[in-house]
Amino acid sequence: MRIKLQEQPFLALVALIERPGEVVSREELQKRLWPSDVVVDFDRGLNKAINRLREALGDDADEPRFIETLPQRGYRFLAEVEPAARAEQASSLPEPAPLSADAPRMIERRGLLAIAGGLMAATLFVFGYRRVSGGPRQIESIAVLPLENLSGNIDQEYFSDGMTDELIGEIARIGSLRVISRTSIMQYKGRARKPLPEIARELNVDAILEGTVAQSGGKVRITAQLIRAHDDRHLWSERYERNLTDVLAMQGEVARAVAKQIQIKLTPQEEKRLTRAHPVHPDAYNLFLKGNFFVHQGIRGTAKSIDLFRRAIELDPSQSESYAGLAEALCFAGIFGLRPSGETYPEAKIAALKALELDESNASAHDALAEVKQGYDWDLAGAQVEFKRALSLNPSNLLTRVRYAESLTRLKKYDEAIEETTRILAWAPVSPMSHVCRSMIFFRARRYDESIRASHQALDLDPSSVNALWWQGVSYAGKRNFAQSIAVLNKALSMADGPLFRGYLGFVYGQAGEQDKALSILKELAGLSSKRFVSPVDFALVYAGLGDADSMFQSLEKAYQAHEARFELASLYFDGFRSDPRFGNLVRRVGQTI
Repeated sequence: MRIKLQEQPFLALVALIERPGEVVSREELQKRLWPSDVVVDFDRGLNKAINRLREALGDDADEPRFIETLPQRGYRFLAEVEPAARAEQASSLPEPAPLSADAPRMIERRGLLAIAGGLMAATLFVFGYRRVSGGPRQIESIAVLPLENLSGNIDQEYFSDGMTDELIGEIARIGSLRVISRTSIMQYKGRARKPLPEIARELNVDAILEGTVAQSGGKVRITAQLIRAHDDRHLWSERYERNLTDVLAMQGEVARAVAKQIQIKLTPQEEKRLTRAHPVHPDAYNLFLKGNFFVHQGIRGTAKSIDLFRRAIELDPSQSESYAGLAEALCFAGIFGLRPSGETYPEAKIAALKALELDESNASAHDALAEVKQGYDWDLAGAQVEFKRALSLNPSNLLTRVRYAESLTRLKKYDEAIEETTRILAWAPVSPMSHVCRSMIFFRARRYDESIRASHQALDLDPSSVNALWWQGVSYAGKRNFAQSIAVLNKALSMADGPLFRGYLGFVYGQAGEQDKALSILKELAGLSSKRFVSPVDFALVYAGLGDADSMFQSLEKAYQAHEARFELASLYFDGFRSDPRFGNLVRRVGQTI
């Protein structure tokens, strides 16, 4: 099979190689790729076109050899381009051989293409590949697209989303199959359907599972069909209808059917996990799905999700999934500073252990327990054990992979953490969270330029990602570009008001010499603390920026006593205080390695 460029990536390539070495603005590319009367999300469309072009070239946005991103400006083509006079020779070239590992270097040495005078008339492709084996492609990866809600009621969206999540989780129990994460596939929800092969290329998968779901009168109906990606061939379809009480058994049945169709032999352990048949309490299960719906909304939905998971547990104390969901939501409440870690993490630990008592194979419960061990107990070795157990049960859980990568930075294993982010991008190639994670890891490794690039990639995919703005803002501070840092953190604060971003903004104001503004942030935090919980870490950050060691250490001591989840000493915020004996004393008590 040969991979050719589609129209938009092709036009982008033409525009770039016409002016090698020069910056081509996003506005220029927009005009080249779409006529003026076309109504389209230009930013998103251009980002996808460039991403597909990079995929075809085997290029890396972080270490580009062909296409360099100039944040908020445009792109530049880096490789040499052969003169147009060689175009006739190019038309008679033999069909390209299969790509080798040295192909990108060979292309870079020889020049990428020969460009004829009539660029638009040329049958241009960057390079292709031919599968050596003539047999059918082995399916090793799959994406479960959002199930379409057939109820006709928008209030049932939580149910279709939740059933999609659960089906992804169930299929992900098949260890030899790479299953794309929720954050990557939800972008295809509620949109005009693209051709499935195109979606498969974007997600880098061999197969697509799509379907519908409806709930009515205590019944659940699911239709599912499996499509092979490279030739759009229909492999299998089935319709299921069960009582809601039997929904778990139905999900396992679908997963086993998928495994059978793609000829994956399940291990005895996988077979056991996929044949769980305990009934659920219908109302409790609906509350669990609603809790999941809100927990995915981040800081805005965390408090609501905690309430829903608790109500689900009250109705059905035997449902492992609700305990695991509660544990995850409580961890988020601690991380986001919605409640003191001393309240949320012990409760999260109890919930996670109860989930595992009911179902030891619950990957989310192992993930939450790992977060408690590293964020509250400061037991990094124990956290590693739980993260690895969670990943063995569900390798496709993006949140677990992100947390595991972050845990490696706490052990100062930065190279391993960066390698893990590369794997994360393979599991979730178009998820903003993948790039946010990469930005966070680069920041922890003090590689600020790379962190900023990764955050830009996340924002290209989701301009509303406050987490991407967070890491971008503090990375600019790491480069001592305080003006840009302040601008970015203020934008984040406007999108997610609360103590979290105020603390970091106050730190930067202090570092930038704007003491009045830093002191104003302290007053704001003090005012907020009379109305809601504010972590001592936020006060410590501002004092660190101001260089007030005594006040900073007082706040850090309070954070230590409260076991605050964001108690991270090995960062640029506290670098100026390493020689202070109080710093070393805190490090020893927490058990961190600086």
